[in-house]
Amino acid sequence: MSYIKNIVIVGGGTSGWMTAAMLARLFKSTLNITLIESKEIGTIGVGEATIPPLQIFNSVLGINESDFIKATQATFKLGIQFENWGKQGDCYMHAFGNVGKDLGFTPFHHYWLSTSPTETNSFWHYSLNFQAAKKQKFQVIGQLPNAPLAGLTHAYHFDAALYAQLLRSYSERQKC
Repeated sequence: MSYIKNIVIVGGGTSGWMTAAMLARLFKSTLNITLIESKEIGTIGVGEATIPPLQIFNSVLGINESDFIKATQATFKLGIQFENWGKQGDCYMHAFGNVGKDLGFTPFHHYWLSTSPTETNSFWHYSLNFQAAKKQKFQVIGQLPNAPLAGLTHAYHFDAALYAQLLRSYSERQKC
């Protein structure tokens, strides 16, 4: 039985270096990892919009959130807002995190739907992330004090080229 011993990643940037960093973290003792990127093309330095699982990705790599924020010039975000959603002038925000609190084995949204709401926007009245975003308030908090409710769930907006540099340094330290 033969096993894969060498991995070649073609293309750098955020996705290439994310792949290299995770492979290096998980398989550095069993794989030889090589990343090939073009000096002519370079990394596109756009703002990268993420969703909350990026926190888990960085955590698995052992990247401290404060260090990540400084290195990538990141800002926090509580959801994603879509302008002209559905029709011109409409706006829709998909807030991250929980909405309401489940009631026993019944997810909150089922309970909410059973009340036959006439105003569908009232659903977001039960989202802490939505309310905080609309009021432009934020604090890293995992759980509300003295309450059984989760705190704010966040993601980031950051410079993709700076994140690629951070992951490249990480990967090189892992001997990728």
